[in-house]
Amino acid sequence: MQVYQDLTPPTSVTYSVVAQFITATAPNLIVLRASKLLQIFDFVTHESQDVENFGTTEQEERVAESDENFLGDIGLEHAVTKHQTKLVLRAEYDLHGLATGLEKVRTMSDLSRDYLLISFETAKVSLLAWDDARNCVTTMSLHYYEKDAVTALLNTESSKNATILRADVSGSCACLKFGRDLLAFLPFKRDDDEDIFSVATTNGINDKKNSFYPSFLVRATRLYEDIFDVIDATFLYEYREPTLAILYQPKRTWTGLIEQQKDTVSFIVLALDLVQRASTSILSVRNLPYDIVSALALPAPIGGILLFGANELVHIDNSGRAIGVAVNSAAFETSAFDFVDRSFLELRLEGVQGTYLHDNFVLLFFGTGDMYLAEFAMEGRAVEGIELHNVELSAKILDTAASTVRVIPGRKKIFVGSENGDSVLISWRKTGDRIIADKAESDTSTAMVKSKEYEDEDEDLYGQPESGSHENAVLGSSLYTDGITSEDAYKQFVFSVHDTLTNYGPLVDLAVGSVEHSATDNRAQTEASSKLEVVAARGSSTGSGGLSIFRRSISAAVVGSFNIPDCRALWTVKAKSRNTKSIDTEQVDKYLIISKTDESLLFDISEQFEEVKGSEFDTKVPTIAVGSILDGTRVVQICQTEIRVYDSDMQIAQMLPVPEDDDDSDLQIVSASFGEREVLVVLQNGKALTYIGDEDTLDLVEVEILDASTKFAAGCVATMPKAYFSNREPNGTNTRKRKRDYDQSTSHSSAIAAEVEVVVLMVTSHGDLQIYRLADRQLIYAVSQVDTLPHFIESARPSKPAQRPGPNRRRSSSARIVTQARISAKEYRIVELLYTPLGDAVDKRDYLLLRTENNDIALYEPFLADEIERTAGFKFRKVPKTTITRFHGEVASHEAESDLPNENHKLSDGEDSKHNVRQQRMVALTDVNGFAAVFVSVGDTLSTQDQVAIPQQESYWILKTSKSVPKMIPSAIRETRSLSSFQSFTVDRGFISVSAKGTVRICKFPADFAYDGAWPAKKISIEEDVHAIAYHQARSMYIVSSSKQVPFSFKEDFEEREGDAREPEFPATVERGCLMLISPKSWIPVDTYEFEDGEVALVVKCVRLQVSENSQLRRQYVAVGTGVFFGEDLPAKGYVYIFEIIEVVPEPGKPENNHKLKLIVKEDVRGVVSTLCDVNGYLLSAQGQKVMVRALREDNSFLPVAFMDMNLYVSQAKSIKNMILMGDVMKSIWFVGFTEDPYKMQLFGKDLQRIEVVAAEFIVDGTVLHFVIADADRKIHILQYDPEDPRSLSGQRLIRKSEFFTGHYIESFVMVPKSQLANAVTLDSDTVVEPSGIDPSSVARNDQYMAIGCTRSGSIAAVLPVSESKYRRLVSVQQQLADKVDHIAGLNPRMYRNLSATPDLNSVATRAVLDGNLILGLESLSLERQMDIFERAGKSSEAEIRQHLIELEKALSYM
Repeated sequence: MQVYQDLTPPTSVTYSVVAQFITATAPNLIVLRASKLLQIFDFVTHESQDVENFGTTEQEERVAESDENFLGDIGLEHAVTKHQTKLVLRAEYDLHGLATGLEKVRTMSDLSRDYLLISFETAKVSLLAWDDARNCVTTMSLHYYEKDAVTALLNTESSKNATILRADVSGSCACLKFGRDLLAFLPFKRDDDEDIFSVATTNGINDKKNSFYPSFLVRATRLYEDIFDVIDATFLYEYREPTLAILYQPKRTWTGLIEQQKDTVSFIVLALDLVQRASTSILSVRNLPYDIVSALALPAPIGGILLFGANELVHIDNSGRAIGVAVNSAAFETSAFDFVDRSFLELRLEGVQGTYLHDNFVLLFFGTGDMYLAEFAMEGRAVEGIELHNVELSAKILDTAASTVRVIPGRKKIFVGSENGDSVLISWRKTGDRIIADKAESDTSTAMVKSKEYEDEDEDLYGQPESGSHENAVLGSSLYTDGITSEDAYKQFVFSVHDTLTNYGPLVDLAVGSVEHSATDNRAQTEASSKLEVVAARGSSTGSGGLSIFRRSISAAVVGSFNIPDCRALWTVKAKSRNTKSIDTEQVDKYLIISKTDESLLFDISEQFEEVKGSEFDTKVPTIAVGSILDGTRVVQICQTEIRVYDSDMQIAQMLPVPEDDDDSDLQIVSASFGEREVLVVLQNGKALTYIGDEDTLDLVEVEILDASTKFAAGCVATMPKAYFSNREPNGTNTRKRKRDYDQSTSHSSAIAAEVEVVVLMVTSHGDLQIYRLADRQLIYAVSQVDTLPHFIESARPSKPAQRPGPNRRRSSSARIVTQARISAKEYRIVELLYTPLGDAVDKRDYLLLRTENNDIALYEPFLADEIERTAGFKFRKVPKTTITRFHGEVASHEAESDLPNENHKLSDGEDSKHNVRQQRMVALTDVNGFAAVFVSVGDTLSTQDQVAIPQQESYWILKTSKSVPKMIPSAIRETRSLSSFQSFTVDRGFISVSAKGTVRICKFPADFAYDGAWPAKKISIEEDVHAIAYHQARSMYIVSSSKQVPFSFKEDFEEREGDAREPEFPATVERGCLMLISPKSWIPVDTYEFEDGEVALVVKCVRLQVSENSQLRRQYVAVGTGVFFGEDLPAKGYVYIFEIIEVVPEPGKPENNHKLKLIVKEDVRGVVSTLCDVNGYLLSAQGQKVMVRALREDNSFLPVAFMDMNLYVSQAKSIKNMILMGDVMKSIWFVGFTEDPYKMQLFGKDLQRIEVVAAEFIVDGTVLHFVIADADRKIHILQYDPEDPRSLSGQRLIRKSEFFTGHYIESFVMVPKSQLANAVTLDSDTVVEPSGIDPSSVARNDQYMAIGCTRSGSIAAVLPVSESKYRRLVSVQQQLADKVDHIAGLNPRMYRNLSATPDLNSVATRAVLDGNLILGLESLSLERQMDIFERAGKSSEAEIRQHLIELEKALSYM
């Protein structure tokens, strides 16, 4: 059985909308990534400092107008504050459905905010709203149209038609078009409605709470009898009642029938009567060009609608008057419409997207990424003409076509989403607009508008006028505004990029290779880096392709390292005397303190690294914690039995012994927390002590804040906004605002976080959370049983003050965890608490982190909610997670005995307290390379030697960026015991860490990777179309196939055609391929091989071929299969190339350029070489309908030894030893064997389904072999060869095991080992497979292999094998999560994964592939919900299921 899992989220943007969704005062950007990931963004103004140079550029003239610059050649520099609008992610949700549309509506339920409408492929529409009380999205209603009649239509060929969702601009209704001509209308309530609708529900009771009326379904022919085959539909502006414009095609045609049947598209405007479910035709236009594919409604002053075709633009006003503009000569050949001739522009409008910009201008984004302004010539309200002007950019804003364009009202911002490239947030302004000097927009990609108007003969003779020059448009100076005439109004627009949503797709191929470092890197760098990385080829049709690199863990850049044996923990602190200036973030660290088992060390690291001698620092005892307070004037050392305070020279200033227990026994400090001038310590018996530093005397003074009778397990000092706990001002006026009323436009929660106060957060031994205010020493917040890790932490009865719980308080039985007897209280008790900000320079937010004894970490986000019912306004919401940090194996039992304070434990006279130190695992870092992060270290290491086995514990980074939610990413240094920030003159905002082996490393946080996704990733640009990639293991090099467009020219064999050829309107181009050898050390090509014009490398593989029949020696080569394309009227052919990568002398200063490609074999074949693979030392190539196996001889000759005729076109070929899996573009897969004595290929079995195979791979589970194939319908299929099964007809048919809808277009698979728990790894299995790109010697023998694949949407997916027993446990968990957990938009995960199931020819029900992402969602539930699921899954199933989840989440832990 198998599990499907998305390892990284999709990055392509398919739909977007701008709405006032969360608050009533600020807009939000809502995007759908790959039609399945819903993300909600805030617009935040971010200030950044930049440096401008004067005296060395033309801007010098604006500094001094004198003829002679007194500075001579010296340039002036000054800092400029730039204000940019950034996107900050507020929330994201996985949708269990394939979205086909996204719109906003405003209903009577809330006139100040918008609702979201999302349509899905299965004819569903969900209405979503923001819930202030829960700080998340909630589903208001679900409308589905899957009745028997509709289902019959959906199952026909017409279901291939696009589903369209449109919302009326006035908020009257929404329309869903699906099938060929089915329209579903959802009316919404408005102020002027007078109960004219029937609002009875199915049970006959009037529903006054709903914001909508009952929806209804009609055929388009009922609205107007001529409507058939709807192309597009949209609602128009400037109408009081909902008015729908429909673009349809009553008669079909295509390019081959243009001479007989053209202009088949019609346009009609209908006034809808939602009461009578009827319509009235307002206007109709027929005989429009057949290639019109979309429509854009325009508001005043233009009005009407703009239609987009492949060769033309057509505008139809509200009176039915149509004006068309031909942008190339093909428009006149394909249509008889009366166009205005602008064919000299030679534009192509395929994939064009547009939006209304300003006045009489519409902004267009072409399929190539180019931007154009469409200027409408107006005569009153009538459109007299359309002119197109090119927007030339200093740096291109878009690389590929836009998928969605949205304007942010009132902000002069435009969001442009793309499926094949990065999505951008751009701003626009006019040169006449006033610009404040220090608040200018971003100058990135500053654009100027250049006209492409026709140049007549007079202009050729006398030149262009000088007014309104390009430089004036770029500078945006108002000095030139008066010189711009109305004819040149388009030149005033200036565009700039403010923010980007990175897209790592579309991914077309992938390879797994080792992480390489430069020659100067030492062994410490290798140990601190990831072992393997996934490198995917990022394809593009516009010459903007490249590579996308993914790593599972964060690799540190090691600056220096040294060994300190028995090092348990370390800290760095800043220190200064009282008379020096205040400490800022740029000041270097002064001291490094290292704690060992029985002693401590002190080092001065301010200028050079040396141990401090002659100080009064106590080095004879281990250290619990170290911190600086009072602006760095005091350094506090926390020992087990005392607190020592030092001045900046580490001379003792104060000693505070730990008070004795009631029975005069010694107590130990187990944890400590520091504030700006506060110190909090927790003792072994559960008591907590709080100290505050006096700003005058600089002494620590103990204050009694915490309840002495309460036993505490953990605590921390933090600052929190006063608004969280203050309901009223002193004058008695209620000042609490609803969260929706706070303006989010400037910074996150700026109104909330204006004033802060120091608080102490404590967790009691009973698992209660208490918050104390230090100012008045009062308990201001108390919540019971947070150790159950609930979804919300909230305090009831806000009207009453928080009560201090008594010492004998017990949990109420009603709130206990289900099956309490099965839960180890010690295992789930909270042992560490942290309240700290997470984020980057753009956005930082506070989070509450709770760590249990088994290292389970829960993150909570604080927020203010409306005070409704009996719930307080301040709450914590649990952040969803899928990463498992929990210990397992021997570590789990070992840590259970060491982490929690034991209040009953007393030290005997002879017992040494030095060996009872408990270090804190979670370390907050305020600034590590711009990130506010938390690092989670490991405990005592009990790791296995097996490199494939899942480690029993790992170190983690908890990170958040402005484009992501908090996530836990493993550290490449798995066994990091302690970590602290590090700031020096040579290391800026770095960190220092110590491993379990005592290796201390000074590191920098890697800045070249982005951390927006689940895996760190980065993009490498090649600026060509990329087709394939392979990794050469022996040379540690990547081979990439790319191509670019070059002018087409006839070959010598076709010279006779040149006499009849005419100069085309669009010069023909052809692809020219290139093979690049790329070094992973620099990611630049070190060698290239250019192919001929028209020849492209379609497949690149690294193969191990046998070079000698006598010695059976095998050597690794690069095999390349190409295709030669010169048009559809010429037969295609191809070549098979064999390259060897050889070592050469590198160029001076470029040591990585020490490899070259050497051509060994070039053989031409009939047909295109579509796929390659090696089979037992031989090369298999697919050419046309024939598959050929060739042998490489010692004289480098190629000898065919076996062949097989296939069905149509072989798209995939993979092999294990002498077994071959081949996929066809229509006839599914064949399983074939190859023998050498005699040479023969034999068919074992094949699948009888009609499946277009895009990718295929083997999945190995011990001695069981399965095949996974990905088709063109976003599904994967699992098949098996089992000749003993009667359904297989003695093996002739492959047994279909499972089918799964992924929601992604998977383009390629590669097989890799699957990690297992240490006790589950088979170390001497007979089934050993060598996956491509991974050194077999670097991993232990394993009996499970999985497939990872890349998708067009930019994500990485995996298909994992699981045993039968694990499958049964996990399928029970999946069923409960699908049925018992609320899912966003009211969707059904089970139905989503079974979408469009293929009929099974075996007539036996297949078993479902498990949804790994859904199952890992169990980690986000509260412990109470988890235990309930474990109880239903079977007796004593908790431990087994948790182990299965660990194997699932850490399947690639060896990377």
